Amino acid sequence: MKKLLFIILSFLSISNYAFAQEEKGEDDKEKPNSEGVVLEQDSSWLKGPQTTWYIKQDDWYKIHFEEHMMDSSYMHLHRYDVHGENGYRYQTLGNNASPLRSYWESPVYNLGQSVGITGYDLYAQDVYDWEYYNSYVPVTDFNGVVGHENRGKVGGKVSNNISPYWSVGMLFQRYSEPYVVGKDRVSNSYNAQQHTGFGLNTRYESENNKYKLLASYYQYIHEGPESAGLNVPSLINEDTQLDDLFRLGRGQLANYFFEGASSFKWNYNHHLYHQYALVDTAKLQVFHEFTRVKYRYQYANSADKISDNRAYYDQYNDYTVENLRLLPDSVLNDPNASLPIATDYEYGDQPYVSLEHQYIDNKLGIKSRLGPTFWSGFMRFRYQKFQQRTAEDYLPVPIDNQLFVGGDVEFLLPKNLGAVTGHAEFEMLERDAYNINAKVDAKYLKGGFTVERTLAPMIAQHFTTVFMSWNEKKESVSKQQIYIAPQVPLGKHGTFEVFGELNNINDYIYYDKFARPQQHNDAITYSRYGTRFKLKFGNIQQVAEVIYTQNTHQDVMPTPDVFATYEISFFKEFRDGMISLYTGFDTRYISSYYGMAFNPVSQQYHLQDDYKTDGYFNVDLFVNFKMRRAMVFVRIADILNLVDQTSGYWATPGYMGPGFGFSYGVRWLMFE
Repeated sequence: MKKLLFIILSFLSISNYAFAQEEKGEDDKEKPNSEGVVLEQDSSWLKGPQTTWYIKQDDWYKIHFEEHMMDSSYMHLHRYDVHGENGYRYQTLGNNASPLRSYWESPVYNLGQSVGITGYDLYAQDVYDWEYYNSYVPVTDFNGVVGHENRGKVGGKVSNNISPYWSVGMLFQRYSEPYVVGKDRVSNSYNAQQHTGFGLNTRYESENNKYKLLASYYQYIHEGPESAGLNVPSLINEDTQLDDLFRLGRGQLANYFFEGASSFKWNYNHHLYHQYALVDTAKLQVFHEFTRVKYRYQYANSADKISDNRAYYDQYNDYTVENLRLLPDSVLNDPNASLPIATDYEYGDQPYVSLEHQYIDNKLGIKSRLGPTFWSGFMRFRYQKFQQRTAEDYLPVPIDNQLFVGGDVEFLLPKNLGAVTGHAEFEMLERDAYNINAKVDAKYLKGGFTVERTLAPMIAQHFTTVFMSWNEKKESVSKQQIYIAPQVPLGKHGTFEVFGELNNINDYIYYDKFARPQQHNDAITYSRYGTRFKLKFGNIQQVAEVIYTQNTHQDVMPTPDVFATYEISFFKEFRDGMISLYTGFDTRYISSYYGMAFNPVSQQYHLQDDYKTDGYFNVDLFVNFKMRRAMVFVRIADILNLVDQTSGYWATPGYMGPGFGFSYGVRWLMFE
C-alpha cells in the first residue's frame, strides 16, 4: 500500500511540477536567512542552475547557521550502482544485489551492540545523513536507470513546505537484479534480488528560531533468491583448468543453489531529534534524540528443494566442519585431497533461520556555541531485545542494555579554512566499549586519529540454524587509527592530495574458511598510502585515486596491495551553463588477492584459498548530458570484456558480473 501511494504521489508531482518558469537575473536571487528561514515571495530564480536548500541533523546539532544547496551536478552520474557510487572501493559478488564489504577495516564509531549483518547496509539510507529540505516551492528529484541484462534502479525524493517553518519530504529507492549469476538470464523480476527503501521526514522550527525538530521514518527491505556462488566441482574435470571457466557463457555455468533458497532483511527506523534554546538561540541549548530500530533477517530453503542444494550445505554443516578441523593443514590445503564431507543426516522439514533485534535509544544533552567554538555533553541509554528462531524452536538471547556518556567539540578555523572536531563516548555499565576521535578538515590539511573498543556483534557470538551453529562469547575489538592528508588547492584547476594511514587492530573477529567466526589474538597492523587528485585544464578533466596497502596478516584479513581508479573526461558548457556535456573513460584496477567468499546462510564474508582473484582492469565509456535540471547518461561497461572474455574481474570464477553491456539512466529535478 505504501509503495502504491508513493507511485501515485510521484506521478502527481511530476504532472504538477514539470513546467518551469523563466529564470531571473543574479540580482533577483534570494537566499535563506542565516538565523532561520524566510518565505520566498518570488522563487522563480530556483528554476535555473540553482536549486533549493537543506540541512542535516549534524548542522542543527552543532548549531551551524548556513544551509546547504541541493546538489544539481551530474558528476559520476553513470556510477549508478552501489558499488560504483562508493568509488569501487568495495568487494562485490558481481551484481547490484550482492553484498559489499570494504577491502580494509574501518573504525565503527557506533558503540551500540549490533547483530553484525551489514553486507547490504550500503543500499539503505543512513538516517543520520538524511537531507531535510527547506523547499519553498515543491521539489521532486527523480532518478531511474535501465541497466544491461535487465538490471534496474528507480527512485526519487519529493519535498514541500507546509508553511515557512515546516516542511515534509518523502524518499523512495529500489534496486532490482533480475539475473542470478550462473543461470540463464530471465526477463522478469520473479527470479530477482531487490532492495527497496521508503521513508518520510519532516523539519520544523519555531518562528523565534528557539525550537527545532527533525523527525523521520524509514524502512528498508532486501529480498530475493540466493545463488551461493559457482559449483566449481561440477564444472571441472581432470582435463579442465580453473581458467577455462572464463570461457564459459552464463548459461553454461552452474550454481550451488539451483532454486528454493532465499534471504530477506527488514529494517524499520523511527527517529526524532529536537532542541530548545535556553539562552539566545545558540549560547545554551538542550536537545533530545529518540531512535527506535526493528531489524529482522530470515534465510529459508524450501523443504522440497533441499536435496537440490545440499552440495553447498554439506561443505559447511556442523558435522563436516567438526571432521575437517581434525585434519592437518597440509591435507586441507591440498587441492587433490579427498576431504570427509558429511552427507548422511537430516536437515529438518523446513530449514530456515530468523533473527530479530530491537532497540530503543534515548539521548539527552546540553550544548552551546560561542562564535567559532562548539561543545556538547550527553547521556544515551539503549534498551534492546534479541531473539532467534528456527523451524523447531524459539530462543530469546540475553543481551545487555547499555548506558553511554560523551560529548563533542568543534572549533571553526578563521577565513573559512575548515574546522577541528573531537568526539568521545564511553559505555558505563559494562565498561567494555569506548570511542575517542579527533579530526581536522581544513583547506590545506586533513587528518585525525581514532581510538576505540567496540563490542563483538551478536551473530559472531551466537548463531543457531539447521545448517551451522556456534555459541561462544567474543571479546571486544580494539582499533587505533592515525590519518594525515596534506592538500594542495589548485584553484579552478582542482585539488591534489597525498595521504597516509596507519591502523592497528587487536582481537579482530573474522570468519574462517569453514565460515565460522574466529577471534585473532595477535595484533593486525596495516597501513595505506596514496594520492587523490582532480585536475582540470581547459575542457579536459582528470580524476584519480591510487592506494597502496601493506598488511601484516593477509591470512585473516586479505586486502589487495594496489587499488586505483582513473577518469579522463571532456567537459563543455553551452548557453551560460544551461546545457553541458560530460564524457570520457572511467577505469579501475585492483591487484590480485584472495578475495573473500560469501555464506548466504549467515550473510557473512569468509576466508577462502581455493583461488586467487586475478588482478583486473576495467574500462567504461560514459556520456553524461545535462539540460537545465534534466540529466541523462549512457554507459558502455567493461569494454575489455568485449574484446577478451577471459580477462578482467567480470569473468573471475566466484565473482561473476554483468560483463560488457549498455546502461542508460536519467535524473530529473523538477520544481513548481
